[in-house]
Amino acid sequence: MKKVFYYITLAAALVVFAASCDKNEPPVFDDANAFVAFDKTAMTIGEAIVKPTGDIVPQTAILKVPVTLASVKGIEETVKFTVIDTLYHFHKLTDAKGKDEKANWTDMTAHENVNFKLLTTSGTLTFDANKRTQYIEFEILYLNTYTGDLKFDIVLSQPANVNLGYNKKCTVTVSDVNHPLTALLGDYLATSSVLAKTNPWTMTLLKDSDDDHMVWFFNIMANAGWADYDTMICGNVDADLTTITIALGQKSEYIYSNGNAVVFYGLTADDEGVDEGSTTVTIVKDESGTITGLDFGEQYGFWGYIPDAGTIGYAYPHITAVKL
Repeated sequence: MKKVFYYITLAAALVVFAASCDKNEPPVFDDANAFVAFDKTAMTIGEAIVKPTGDIVPQTAILKVPVTLASVKGIEETVKFTVIDTLYHFHKLTDAKGKDEKANWTDMTAHENVNFKLLTTSGTLTFDANKRTQYIEFEILYLNTYTGDLKFDIVLSQPANVNLGYNKKCTVTVSDVNHPLTALLGDYLATSSVLAKTNPWTMTLLKDSDDDHMVWFFNIMANAGWADYDTMICGNVDADLTTITIALGQKSEYIYSNGNAVVFYGLTADDEGVDEGSTTVTIVKDESGTITGLDFGEQYGFWGYIPDAGTIGYAYPHITAVKL
């Protein structure tokens, strides 16, 4: 529903824009406004391939970061870029008293020739009418150790003859496949044995950026129209990778127009919403130990509800999920 509201607003804005312009005089892009910019401000790539079994397959991964010079006639221009891999991405830790200790900060930067290798060694991109989009290429290097996700930046310099667009920086994340929960993460086909907003539906488990034994459930309430990164709930995975504990009554980061967040209740078969305590999800494995699915138990499903607004999604127990 959030996405529906967005498209309605966008459509209304376009109508206003169209009404304010003479239909016989369409807007013309002037090369005086030509600019160069990254196509994307953020990109992510895994440092290796992970099989469904959880096995890691090291291989050469090439990342191509697109940069476009927007102009009518195809302006010829050479643009410089800089790769920044200095120690400025930190994960801040705290001491027992809650005070920040710089000595405990952890370097979360991807370093050149350690985590990646720059292949576009000239440090420049050349554009013309036939090459309006160019690529900065990197080889991603696999490290057989758990470092956590690492980041580095690419920054465009001001060109001589065109403008520098808003997307002048791109942040690249090198996703660490040695994460202890790698085998658990990914998409699941979930089914309620009774009823759900959508049944079956796709649910995704994502890792937490700080806690390597926490996962986030994307679309746990069986409504893809409301599923987003600010409507997820978290769960804690035990050390043996056998269960996930989900606290009931979690509230979303997303805030509705009435000022209320989404509350995620445990939903019983008797239509009761429970916002206290927790529920335990069993991680299902086959004889070889490969994770094949999740079993949410017969006590609770999930109900996403915005106070004074209404329900955004629900799934009654018994929920089971098969790993895709």
